[in-house]
Amino acid sequence: MKRIVLIGLAVSLTFSIHGMAQKNRNEFSTIFDKEDSNKIEHGGYGSFGFGYSEINGKDALLANFKAAWLINHRLGFGFAGSGFVNNLDKKQGSDEYYLSGGYGGFLIEPILMPKSPIHLSFPVVIGAGGVAVLPNNFWDNAYNNINEYDIYFVVEPGVELELNVVKFFRISMGAAYRITNGVLLNTPDNQPVDLGALDGITYNLNFKFGKF
Repeated sequence: MKRIVLIGLAVSLTFSIHGMAQKNRNEFSTIFDKEDSNKIEHGGYGSFGFGYSEINGKDALLANFKAAWLINHRLGFGFAGSGFVNNLDKKQGSDEYYLSGGYGGFLIEPILMPKSPIHLSFPVVIGAGGVAVLPNNFWDNAYNNINEYDIYFVVEPGVELELNVVKFFRISMGAAYRITNGVLLNTPDNQPVDLGALDGITYNLNFKFGKF
């Protein structure tokens, strides 16, 4: 009789432990668990950074910024923007020119395993921008006018590797691909600029500060 009671207690304890483990596992892995449905966590961040790209076949430097609202650490909504110039290898000559401009818009950013020290995010920017053709001596003449410029639509999906340095600071590095609907521009000597001059890969380094 005693042996039967002990066996019964052991079986009951086994099922109890299994049930608790199953419940804990569900709580950890399920976003919409009933008991956690009212525990949505909110945060946000602002960031600045730099990027490198080829624009119209020339080296270009970009300055980036982002501001986003975070939901449950895993999804960000906000705004992002970049300014660029592609005269890093400036050449002399009246027929030389460079492109300068910027773009920005709505940001959506899914984040994978955000509490891990090293994790991935997938930012996507959808918006618009403007670009101008400037002669190399543009800044030497205060009376220069910008005669060639265009406005374009842009979509820029990317992937970033993020490092959680401290609770309020992250460093991210990655790449994005800029896709535009093309630009209609002429050079100073009245030659057409490549329609896809702004399309291409950008490599970014960003510094994020906020509540993650």
